[in-house]
Amino acid sequence: MEGMTTEITESWYDSLIEDCRDIVVEHEFASRWALVEGYHTLGSRILSENDNFERSQIYGQDIVQRIAISLGKRPRTIYYAVKFASLYPDLNLLNEGKNLSWSHLINKYLTAGEDKPVKITPTEMIRQIKQLLQHEWQEAYQDHLLFQSVASTDKCDFIRYLQDQVERITG
Repeated sequence: MEGMTTEITESWYDSLIEDCRDIVVEHEFASRWALVEGYHTLGSRILSENDNFERSQIYGQDIVQRIAISLGKRPRTIYYAVKFASLYPDLNLLNEGKNLSWSHLINKYLTAGEDKPVKITPTEMIRQIKQLLQHEWQEAYQDHLLFQSVASTDKCDFIRYLQDQVERITG
C-alpha cells in the first residue's frame, strides 16, 4: 500500500489515462449531441401534428402547456424544441455542426432579447434582496399585530436576522 501514494510514471499508465480521457470526451460530446437531436426530433414530431391541433382548436401555448404536463417537462423546454425544429428543419444548417450543446443552442439561436434573463449587477441584486426582505418583514409584522402568534413573531425575528446579515456582508 505504501507505493499507492507515489505518482505512477509507467508508460502503460500514461497510455491508460490518455485512452480514458479520449473515452470521456467522446462520450460527453456524443451525449450532448444526442440531447440536441432528441429535442429536434421531439419538436419535429409535435409540428407534424399541427393539423390535428388546429382541428381540435388547440393553439400556441395551450399545445405547449398540455404536452409539457403530459411529458413531465417544463413548458419552456417544449417551446424551445418546437421552435428549434421549426427554425432548423435540417440539423446540418447549424453553423457549429455537431459541436453544440442544447443550452448553447438555446442561448445562441432560440432566445430573442426579451427571452434572455436580464443580467443585473451585484449592487442591484443586493438592493432587490433588501427591498424583498423589507416587504416580507412588513407583511410578517402586520400578521404579528393581527394574530400575536409565536409563528409571526418568529418570522419577524428571522427576517430581521436576514436583514442584519445582508447589512453585515454588504456594509
